[in-house]
Amino acid sequence: MRRRLCPLFWLALPAALAHAANDVPDWVKQAASAALPSYPAKVTNVTLLREEAVTVDVDGHRVMRERGVIRVLQAGADKIDAHRAYDSKTGRIRDFQGWLIPPLGKPIPYAKNQVLDIAVAQGEVYDEYRAKVLELGDARPGSVFAWEVIEEERSIFTQDEYGFQDRSPVLVSRFTLTLPAAWEAKGVVINADKQEPKISGSTYTWEIRNLPWREREDYSPALDALVPRLLVSYFPPSDNRQGLKGLKDWAEVSSWMSTLVEPAAEATEAVRAKARQLTAGATTELDRIRAIAAFTQHTKYVEIALNLTRGGGYTPHRAEETLARNYGDCKDKATLMRALLKALDIESYLVNISADDRDYVHPEWASPTQFNHAIVAVHVSDAVNLATVLPDTPLGRLLIFDPTDPITRVGDLPKEEQGSHALVIAGARGALLAMPQLPASANRIESTVEASVDAGGRLDAQIQRQYFGQSAVPLRGVETYLGGDELKKLFEKGFARRIGATTVRRVTTDTHPEDNRLTVSVDVGSERFAQNMQGNLYVVRPGMLASGGEYFLPLKPRTSPVKLGADLRHDTIRIHMPQGFKLDELPGPVKITSPYGELDAEWTVSGAEIVMKQTLEIRDKVASPSEYADIRGFFDKLAGAEDAPIVFVKQ
Repeated sequence: MRRRLCPLFWLALPAALAHAANDVPDWVKQAASAALPSYPAKVTNVTLLREEAVTVDVDGHRVMRERGVIRVLQAGADKIDAHRAYDSKTGRIRDFQGWLIPPLGKPIPYAKNQVLDIAVAQGEVYDEYRAKVLELGDARPGSVFAWEVIEEERSIFTQDEYGFQDRSPVLVSRFTLTLPAAWEAKGVVINADKQEPKISGSTYTWEIRNLPWREREDYSPALDALVPRLLVSYFPPSDNRQGLKGLKDWAEVSSWMSTLVEPAAEATEAVRAKARQLTAGATTELDRIRAIAAFTQHTKYVEIALNLTRGGGYTPHRAEETLARNYGDCKDKATLMRALLKALDIESYLVNISADDRDYVHPEWASPTQFNHAIVAVHVSDAVNLATVLPDTPLGRLLIFDPTDPITRVGDLPKEEQGSHALVIAGARGALLAMPQLPASANRIESTVEASVDAGGRLDAQIQRQYFGQSAVPLRGVETYLGGDELKKLFEKGFARRIGATTVRRVTTDTHPEDNRLTVSVDVGSERFAQNMQGNLYVVRPGMLASGGEYFLPLKPRTSPVKLGADLRHDTIRIHMPQGFKLDELPGPVKITSPYGELDAEWTVSGAEIVMKQTLEIRDKVASPSEYADIRGFFDKLAGAEDAPIVFVKQ
């Protein structure tokens, strides 16, 4: 629902570039002459200029000019192109020019036929967004690639976003907004020091210089949470002839969006009949909600995105149509669920949310363009007591549910939606609310292992793991959509990484909807689990059979924050030893406490049985790069405890 950059399609640049009559513009030459600071050795290119200039007419018509200049520093995996998405129904790319300035020789303009026009949609049946793409292809170090795109569009939206960079370093990045007289603009720059625009008449300019390289690093927040972004709204006079509306707060956004979403949620007779059929055996309020939810979850997901710049991206199809067709996108499925509930006199609201990043939405900017997904808030009584109920909102007790997610059940919520800010659409009463954040215990993993080892070190183990809540979703997804063989391969990879040469003989699952739990039973064998040293010493490391929770953090400087996800695991591991050995060395109990998590572990030996009990909790936290050494130290201690050996000697 929010506009995204189109996918990159890498095509080899034709060997011969067509020559055109026009020269390289002065702004390209000026950017190309800039002196460069020193960058890390991994940096393959630097953006010399990144610029977006938007001019708005009194009728809301927008002309957008994008300019970019990139210098190639060295050959690398990072492909370079210029790409611009546009709405093919209400807009067009009016002009697209590009130039290549090689280290030696004359500048070369790109021919018009080298600009590709491609469909943006991936997976949708139809999407009116398209993109024009110009590929750099292979270019020698020192080359400069530049482009200028002019797009025009008619839209009801009076807001815009601008990212000052992607991952490459940037010398100059600029956004300029020119409005008609008597219009106003208000913008906020996030992920950066406070930036005030330069204002000249009705033109507003935000500019940032010397932005650093953003290295790809594991366990990092999304790039949108790291790089500076401008969120800007502009406000036409209330009597403007096109009826454009500036959205000043979330109540106004809700009121405007209600006009788009409410008509489609009508409970027609066909919808009422289906609701009665689905809930024929339901005896409680929650039973009825669950029956409706299960039906809408399994309505097929198909997206047809039309009339996007006129609000079509937020306007659902009528519930009766979605019911008849048995397919729809997220807002269609949410609207169908609302209509079915309405037929049972259960009130509900459509909720707009960011599905892939709980930190994406910024409350200080009242804009529907921050959302890309629709879910449902159901008004419930005190009899419904689930973890995903918001008990005290301006709209009463609200049960939050995602009818597009086919795996997550009522009472749970996809992980990246938990804790996110989302807009509950309810006319002037609508509000931006923080979504439920479930505790780690709701998503815990409980693992028990019954194993034996022989004198040669061979392992035979039966492992049973209980996955609660969201911890089960990846496994359910693999089994449901890829099959049992792929689930078996997933466990094989996990055990191979921890133990080495292993054989997973069998994986079975059992679902327990009453407490949102998945039981997974795994039979595992390993030829070299224990170490028999010259027939005298016998070393066993039970923690190698623990359920995981580790992070792999390399020993090198860190530039981005570390994002840790809430995790809770209980492990009980029993290993039966072969005859003829007696205990020589046993680790003492371990308790590790830090801002990033806790570990409690203990080992006991009774006769020929080793027992390891461990509880590991990782906290939900985004830690600054300055904490990286401490974070690595914490996980190194965890790894050391899990790898703790129990030593036996031959009797």
